[in-house]
Amino acid sequence: MKRVPLVATLLLFVFPITFASAAEIAIPQSITSLKVTPQETNFYNLNIDTFVIPEAKTLITAVSGNKIFIGDRPTRSLSVANLTGNVLTLESKITVPMPTVLGHPSNALLDMIATKDHLYLAVVDGAKDYPACGAAKIYDYLITKLDAKPTLLFKSSPCVQGELFWDARLALNGNEIFIAGGNSLTKYDDGAFPGPDSQNYVEGMDFPKTNYFGAVSSINIKTKKVTLIATGLRHLGGLLWDGERKTLWESENGPRGGDELNIILKGKNYGWPQVTLGRPYDFETPAKGRVKTNTIGSSQPPTYGWTPSISPSTIRKVPSTGEFAKYWAGDLIVGSLKGNQLRRLRISPTNTVMYDEPIPVGDRIRTLDFLSDGRLILATDTGRIMLISDAEVLGTGRYPKDPPAAA
Repeated sequence: MKRVPLVATLLLFVFPITFASAAEIAIPQSITSLKVTPQETNFYNLNIDTFVIPEAKTLITAVSGNKIFIGDRPTRSLSVANLTGNVLTLESKITVPMPTVLGHPSNALLDMIATKDHLYLAVVDGAKDYPACGAAKIYDYLITKLDAKPTLLFKSSPCVQGELFWDARLALNGNEIFIAGGNSLTKYDDGAFPGPDSQNYVEGMDFPKTNYFGAVSSINIKTKKVTLIATGLRHLGGLLWDGERKTLWESENGPRGGDELNIILKGKNYGWPQVTLGRPYDFETPAKGRVKTNTIGSSQPPTYGWTPSISPSTIRKVPSTGEFAKYWAGDLIVGSLKGNQLRRLRISPTNTVMYDEPIPVGDRIRTLDFLSDGRLILATDTGRIMLISDAEVLGTGRYPKDPPAAA
């Protein structure tokens, strides 16, 4: 069936610096999308419909049935929208628990993931001095009671103070939720530990074995028991439990090259801050005892790497039914911040990457999700929601496009 050009909602609401109440937002609102930009790939011509969220900065999304959860990372504003056919309707605001220290620069939404019944939201609450303790937290919302107080499912350790560059990604496997946190306790350019930020470590200490920083941990949703899975992560991009392949995929950013796609295995160390395939941003040779560049040493090697960097973000797998199933089913789609693009990875039966197709979309992709009909929804670092659909015209196979013929 030929798809009708998208008629959708432009969400005309403001994300405040403090918490907003539902009374401050006029809902519902429905306006046509700002633009439809066709983009050719090797198998599909894509329609890209764009919705600008006024005054939003860095957006994240999650999908549950016909509900789309939209969050603005720095302002901790969280909303629920409904996409019915070609109309996106803002329904309500969701209250995010207040941070430990109001106005702390580290306070943010980090990631979220949804099931039919639950929304899991990862946030960071920054802290300056004792007794306050900076931490990443996971809140569990019942989707049937989104106005109720959520359950605190997880709080990271160790305790830290000061302004850190926090990151976290979530993945689900039944009653197990995974959280991967980047190594914010070391300098990201050369791996020096401790980094320049305020924290409770002294020069010469080993990197702590934690359940958050530079690590992947699993939490039993029913018992809240936390298990450390793997260490050696740098700066998180994406995390995905692939139930068909029984594989936990992780993407991360290296220093000036060395971006990685990893398969996370229990008990393995993935290198940072001891080794990296990238190099310091200043090009200087690291001092003794700091990260060794252009090597993986004895650490667990990545499944795939990107040099130069693409700054990979969220990972999702193309469903076996729906919009893109005919040619892309089972492929991994990875967002990219640096390249304003998606990357489509074809995975072999032995979980290696057979090829990596870049798909320009014109914006920094922070998160992505597949809707129930297989369309792809993207959230960007410029406050935009993008909806990707198939124009139902098979691509020519030319990528990039051939130059125009000479006159």
